[in-house]
Amino acid sequence: MEKKGARVVGISTDSVEAQRKFKEELKVPFPLLSDPGGHVARQYGGTIPVVGLAHRATFVVGEDGIVQRVVTGSDAIDPAGAVESCPAHRPRG
Repeated sequence: MEKKGARVVGISTDSVEAQRKFKEELKVPFPLLSDPGGHVARQYGGTIPVVGLAHRATFVVGEDGIVQRVVTGSDAIDPAGAVESCPAHRPRG
């Protein structure tokens, strides 16, 4: 996907150390960014109301900066749906 100009980045409210361990254990092939204050999570509606904890979500953002698709919950763990809806993944023609 990077050859087509797409990038995958993980963002979590976990600490940098927790992210490092997670990345090593699961051999995550993309960068993970830490959002300890939840600022990014709140901007994208990625927190659970009342509790304030972040929940799993995958966002597909187009080149124009507009969110094309949001996948949440357990479906966000498998990137297939997000990849399928990614504009860079679709054949051009």
